[in-house]
Amino acid sequence: MFFNDLHRQGRPVRTLLLLALGAALPAAAAAAEPTLAVLQEAWRAGGENDEVFFGNVGAVQTDPEGNVLLLDAQLSEVHVYSRTGEHLSTLGREGDGPGEVRRPGDMFVRPDGTVAMIQGFPGRIVMVNPDGTPAGETTYTPPGGAGAGQFAVIVRGFRQGEGMVLAGIRMSFGGGSQSKQVYFLASCDAQGAEQRVLLQKEHTIDYADLRLDELQMDFVWTRVAVGPDGRVYAAPDRNAYAVHVFAPDGAAQRVITRDYTAPSREQRQRDNAKRIIEAVAANYPSPLRGLTIEETDQAISGLFVTGDGRLWVATGRSGRDLPAGAWLVLDVFGPDGAFEKQVALPGSHDPDQDAVYVLPDHRVVVVTGALDAWLNQQAVGAGETEGAPLEIICYTMEKF
Repeated sequence: MFFNDLHRQGRPVRTLLLLALGAALPAAAAAAEPTLAVLQEAWRAGGENDEVFFGNVGAVQTDPEGNVLLLDAQLSEVHVYSRTGEHLSTLGREGDGPGEVRRPGDMFVRPDGTVAMIQGFPGRIVMVNPDGTPAGETTYTPPGGAGAGQFAVIVRGFRQGEGMVLAGIRMSFGGGSQSKQVYFLASCDAQGAEQRVLLQKEHTIDYADLRLDELQMDFVWTRVAVGPDGRVYAAPDRNAYAVHVFAPDGAAQRVITRDYTAPSREQRQRDNAKRIIEAVAANYPSPLRGLTIEETDQAISGLFVTGDGRLWVATGRSGRDLPAGAWLVLDVFGPDGAFEKQVALPGSHDPDQDAVYVLPDHRVVVVTGALDAWLNQQAVGAGETEGAPLEIICYTMEKF
């Protein structure tokens, strides 16, 4: 998503040497004009005239049969659609019992089709079978277990082989008004036990004087993906075009970079950034006394990895300076990390409001009004599309 929350030249001997040394892999200095993809609408759901209503679609995944799964974070359920758009089933429901979850923020699908829904706090990973029956639950466990006064929030979850990759926040409280927060991205086993920390960052919250800073709060929440081979892609620096690639065993493989100049935020982007921080602040027990936002959008706003190993990157410029007939431009890198091209997605969607997902089989799913739906769920005043029902549109990408 763009609020939270997205190039192959010949490889000379010098580039191969850089890869062998684990150095950054830069893209070519000059790129051709973006390739306009050919999209065909396969189906749509939600909107004004559908029987299915969506509160806030927070994640989109596919299962082993190619069905599309839509996680409704507000209604705490997963809708399953066939390749042709037939509504097959609804999985999960709101609650604390087996197969039940509250306000799940993410999900992933295990190799056997089991759906794992990620509840933020208290952190739970709730599993349901494809037929909707409960399949158990687990949670994130740091080495040695959580100590007294400590707990974890789980923000994102991804399948990695038989295990998982989790992103979240470890929190601890002392005797004063401050809370130490450690943002983490970690590979875990099938039970959620941490095996390797890939990235982490410390941040302190003072509840007696609650002031939130966009840069200090920033982490890889929308800038992480796991490929079909288990490699992890993450962009830890908000203001740098740098995607770190980790092998399935956690070893750092390379850093994919590209020349990039961040665009200044216009008033609409500034207003959206402020509302997002206000929504985060609503989860704290103290009133917000001040907030600070960045003057530019984040360099990388989303990552997707397709089944052929290609990395698709959304940037702060993806919705700007567009070719005729396009609403979004994505950078595409090959499985070796080399830049291939830019791909422009045709259409008239809103890059500031609508969310896009590139699925492993190159289908593209757009969720219209995603930002306002998320803000509404947080009970923060939304923008110009407030009240418009969400619509989900699934496209096949026949050329890119």
